[in-house]
Amino acid sequence: MPALLIASMAAPALAAVPTGELPGNLTCQQVPKRGWTVCASTVRLPLFPEKPGDTTVFFHPRHAADGDPKTAWSPGQRGLNLGTLIELRFTAVRRVRYLALWNGDGRSPNAWAGNGRLRQALIQTSDGLTDKVDLVARNGVQMIVLSRPADTRWIRLIATAATPGKRHRPFAISEFRPSDGERSPDVPVVGAAMVDDWLPEPPDDGNR
Repeated sequence: MPALLIASMAAPALAAVPTGELPGNLTCQQVPKRGWTVCASTVRLPLFPEKPGDTTVFFHPRHAADGDPKTAWSPGQRGLNLGTLIELRFTAVRRVRYLALWNGDGRSPNAWAGNGRLRQALIQTSDGLTDKVDLVARNGVQMIVLSRPADTRWIRLIATAATPGKRHRPFAISEFRPSDGERSPDVPVVGAAMVDDWLPEPPDDGNR
């Protein structure tokens, strides 16, 4: 089964944010200061305050690419949310070789441990690239090196394996954006491998 079909299998959004939806059941939001639009297949309902003084936590798609690791996008289905996706759409063709990813909810160590993280993802671009990448379990940024430079109008990340959090099963992504490849020595680098046709193995728990 072509990898692109995984995206079409994703369910429509369960929690609508105050923006219009584009074809493909993707909820999209612009990030003007970054010059791109962020689209997601599902959006998680807010986490309301558990005690006075706490703030409501929203998981808007734009939070995954706004430059602030203390905000995050999270998908809205029950379970591990395998097959759900997030996509950056550019205003013009852009060359991309490196991606910066903050895997998990970066608000705090407790939030990171309490929410899920991705273990593996599929990355696709409009010029035909399909890469598979194994991710680091780290509350911090990691750099993904694509198998080749992509000249693309969009870049898409599809969840294929995830670890549930201690309190919430859905994974979160605090940052997902192109990078120039510059990094500090403590930032891990993960290499993506090109694939043609790829479908993940069913999770042991049936994605419950």
